[in-house]
Parts: sequence; C-alpha cells; structure tokens
Amino acid sequence: MKTKFTQLVLLRKKKVDEIEMLLQKNAQSIVAKQREIDALVAEFATLKEPQNGIYQAFLTFVHHKEEYRSSIDFKMQELAQLKQEKKELQEYFKLQNIEYEKAKYLDGLEVKRMLDKARIQESRDLDEISVMLHANHKDTPH
Repeated sequence: MKTKFTQLVLLRKKKVDEIEMLLQKNAQSIVAKQREIDALVAEFATLKEPQNGIYQAFLTFVHHKEEYRSSIDFKMQELAQLKQEKKELQEYFKLQNIEYEKAKYLDGLEVKRMLDKARIQESRDLDEISVMLHANHKDTPH
C-alpha cells in the first residue's frame, strides 16, 4: 500500500544499499592491501646480506632493504587510511540505517491508519446496508 512515506522509504533503502556496497568494496580493498603488505614482508624476509664480495654489492643490498621498508611503510599507511574510511563508512551506515528505520516506521503507521480508516468505513457501509435491508424488510408485506 502506497503512502506519503513510501518514496522516502525507498530513497532511504537505496542509500543504505549504496553504503553497504561501499563497505564491501572497502573490505575487499583492505584484504587486497593486506595481501600486498604480506607479499612485501615475505620478499623482505628473503633478502640475504652478501657474505663477501665488493662493497658495492653491500650498498645495493642496503638500498634494496630500504626500498622494501619504505614500500611496506607506504602500504601500511594506505591500509590505515582504508581502515579509517571503513570506520567512517560504518558510522555513516549506522546513521542512514536509523533514518531508513524511521521512514519505515512512519510508513507502517500510515498504512495502519489507512487500514483502520478503511475498516471503519467498511463497518459504516455495512451498518448502512443492514439498516436499509432491515427497512426494506419491514416495508414488504409477508
């Protein structure tokens, strides 16, 4: 049954669904970023310091080690940013869900009011029909 709140309910539901999609995308991004970090850490763990050789090989090793560390730090910052975004999205979802529930409640009250009004009107109509039938029954000779 359509009420004056039906469009509001649909609009709020659409907003909640959009935020749920954003939350899912964010969760997937967090998992992907964590995998990237894990892969970098695994690669970093495989680095072996040269045991002998020229000094240049040692400097190259140190340079690679620093590149991995800075890459891991950068990815960790990105992960922290994604987690912060997740928190904000969850809070926004919570607020939008409350608004959706309010709209649904108002819509439900309006539907109930409309049904009550229809039930009362139906009762009046039936009473009127009964009175008319009763009056017709009295007027007809037996």
